Amino acid sequence: MKKIIILGANQVAGALAETLANEKNDITVVDTDAEKLQELK
Repeated sequence: MKKIIILGANQVAGALAETLANEKNDITVVDTDAEKLQELK
């Protein structure tokens, strides 16, 4: 398992985070827009 940080919560980041999480990685997404982060949950 890898720990991965993704900067920016756009559509590409969301798809990437989902793919990496499905591979059992520990994903952290960082963005200044809390609403975008909520959409990824």
